[in-house]
Parts: sequence; C-alpha cells; structure tokens
Amino acid sequence: MIKTILGWIKSAAVWVLSLLPHSPFTAVLDAIESLPYLNYLNWFIPVSTFVAIGELWLVAIGTYYLYSIILRWIKAVS
Repeated sequence: MIKTILGWIKSAAVWVLSLLPHSPFTAVLDAIESLPYLNYLNWFIPVSTFVAIGELWLVAIGTYYLYSIILRWIKAVS
C-alpha cells in the first residue's frame, strides 16, 4: 500500500515537473564551458567555490525564513 501511495506521489511530481519550462540558461552555460581560458581564470578566482558558498548561504537563509513563517503561522513565535 505504501509503495502504491509513493508511486502516485512520484507520478504526480513528474507530471508537475513536466509542466515547467526547460531552462533558458542551458545554451549560455554550454557556451561558457567551451571557453579555453576558463580553467586558468578559475585557478586565480575560484568561482565554483564562490557559487557553492552562495548556494549554501541561500539555503540557510531560505530555511530560516521558512521556519519563521511556519512558526508564526502556528503562533509559536510572535
């Protein structure tokens, strides 16, 4: 029974994701990856590290705001 419910949830999630448009940034990212000097630039300026730190920061701030909204909604925090 649990497998059936999980199957329904999975098929619903696939259906919702199929409604979303494809990424408009795919062509731009492919063009950037083909730049010959990008590896040398990343050696001096670690852009991938900056992006990873930024993503982690956004997840942390988003989680904080989500918990804050939920706690205010159930009136646990004023």
